[in-house]
Amino acid sequence: MSEQPATTGIDPALAAVLAQAWALLARGRTDPAHGCHWPVLATVGLDGGADARTVVLRALDPARRELAVHSDARAGKLGQLRAEARACLVFHDAPGRTQLRARGPIRSHVADDAAARAWATLAPHSRALYAGFERFALLRMRVTDLDWLLLDPAGHRRARFHWSSAGGDDPARGSAAGKDDSPSEAAWIDP
Repeated sequence: MSEQPATTGIDPALAAVLAQAWALLARGRTDPAHGCHWPVLATVGLDGGADARTVVLRALDPARRELAVHSDARAGKLGQLRAEARACLVFHDAPGRTQLRARGPIRSHVADDAAARAWATLAPHSRALYAGFERFALLRMRVTDLDWLLLDPAGHRRARFHWSSAGGDDPARGSAAGKDDSPSEAAWIDP
């Protein structure tokens, strides 16, 4: 895992929440028993309606604000993402009473170098799920918005973080984040 995204110039309490959110995702990435291991991927269906399914968080890079999941290349979500490349991943940490919603563009990788690198890391039993590399897809989201919600009986708390694509950074192409990649907006909001 690489370094955390920069938080220069934001409220220290919000910076702590952002660091906690990425730590939850990192734990979910490595622990199949953790709720954040099994996010729900929401996309826009080809009929214009919402569509959602559970996926597995396979990789993350906080400094680049990237999350990755795998898919069967024949799955309907790939057609949906070709038509509308924006999506939302919803994570839930039940013991911590925390929900995270990550939104942003997703790039689909099928039979390319990025897919091949991801394929090479898969265990044989995972490869068998796809019945061959030609049916494997890597989906990488560049997080442009992150919503953190603490479901607290004493009163819910919510924070939202937004990153603009200023400075020539193109999230749809998955380019690297800048040296100071602080959120362009970070705020406490009403639950």
